[in-house]
Amino acid sequence: MKYQDGRPYLLVLLFFALVFLSQSCEKKPKHLHKSTDSSVSIEYPETYELSNIILALTDYGKSDRWEVRKGFPYYKKVMAHFESFKRHPLMDSVNYSRERWKEYLSFRTDAYAFAFNERGDLERKKDFLTNPEVSPFDDYLELINDFAKQTNFREFFKHQKPFRDSVLKSYKKDYFINEMRSFLQNEFTVPVYEKKYKVVLSPFVYRMNCHRSIDSVTEADFPTLSDYILFDSIPGSLENKIIACHSLFTEMDHAYVNPTSSKYADDIEKVFKDSIWDIKSGYQAYERGVFNEYMTWAVYDLFVYEFFPEQAGPLTTYWHYQNDSRGFRYSYYFANLLRSIYENRMENELIENLFPKLLNKISESQQHLTKPEIKSNDTIKLKKTLNTKIQLCFSEPMQETHDFQLLLRSQKKTDTIDITRKSNLIWSSQSKIASFNLDLSKYKGEYLTVYFNWWGVEKPLVSKKGVLLTSGSKVVLKND
Repeated sequence: MKYQDGRPYLLVLLFFALVFLSQSCEKKPKHLHKSTDSSVSIEYPETYELSNIILALTDYGKSDRWEVRKGFPYYKKVMAHFESFKRHPLMDSVNYSRERWKEYLSFRTDAYAFAFNERGDLERKKDFLTNPEVSPFDDYLELINDFAKQTNFREFFKHQKPFRDSVLKSYKKDYFINEMRSFLQNEFTVPVYEKKYKVVLSPFVYRMNCHRSIDSVTEADFPTLSDYILFDSIPGSLENKIIACHSLFTEMDHAYVNPTSSKYADDIEKVFKDSIWDIKSGYQAYERGVFNEYMTWAVYDLFVYEFFPEQAGPLTTYWHYQNDSRGFRYSYYFANLLRSIYENRMENELIENLFPKLLNKISESQQHLTKPEIKSNDTIKLKKTLNTKIQLCFSEPMQETHDFQLLLRSQKKTDTIDITRKSNLIWSSQSKIASFNLDLSKYKGEYLTVYFNWWGVEKPLVSKKGVLLTSGSKVVLKND
């Protein structure tokens, strides 16, 4: 499950585009083969859409920025049809929150286990539960049935078939799921390929992608959709699609990573210290949850470097900053450890064979890991002139780079500023201080927040140990 941070809206739109592989690959894995089409199906189920519409109508669904995707044409059509039923008694019962995410996710995903019978009532058809601890869709089934009938949901859903068909057509054309599965199947011997694989879609899903075993022969992912499928104004560029591949790939590869980590459970427990690698992500509650999440994101990097080596650097860095904000503070470092081992592997070694080598590297380095920060986050008072001198102090020595970007955010807008040698960039105090000049003359009388840009950056700010600067690092500037 993933969540987003507060990037500017354009970057958020880029977050969800999905990968286009067949025509764009500059380098394909030598071992690539296609899975059989019959093992994969892409679905837009009636009951899953019902659960997502219900959640979108709740106060929480409307107010939370990331839980429900909003603003696209179909969303507006749904709101127009169902808004008059917002006081239905079901709404209070399923008005969840971030703290109640297990119930929210279960209500949303458990709906896939249900279908309408010949009387028009919902019945459970599959045994699976998203979370064994809760079963809210079962608990409120009577209210859900009443809501569906009062709102004439099934008739509404029927009339939206052209929209659903366009979503499925775009998804099947652009997502190349068989290739993604083939990469994983050839790097792991987990027999996932023997199972049926389903991708279950709703355009309202904006957060908490998830992977679930439906039964003994079926695996399913419940991912976000790409914005370019829902907004005609959003381009499906190669970079956007590589970025968006992440949301599905890192759910899909849990089906390969998790069983493999189980084989090394004792070694992982002895070596990998959650307390070092994780800060309140919530994944420590799951068996090997922190390690598995690190690993799934790192395997995504290997996939991107294999297919898109020219674009891989800045686009994978984007995701490690995201992971940093989730509490996985050494995501970039971990992924680079795995990539180094992978690039130097023996001829017949698969990713699954590299776990012991990776754990050895982790054992050698984790006790010495520290997270670089800006030493003082206090507001800096200065005169905003043509050549304002800025001096930033870091908590530890950094890898000296002479080309990075800042985001200068005022009350009115955000400007991207390139810092180079021409900015009189000087590193000192054993690479712990960076000094440079900024033209701040046009910002007189305004507070400015200075962030380090991480979007599209080829060489991010990294410590001598290879650890990314803390996500969201900033300095506030104001006049004397």
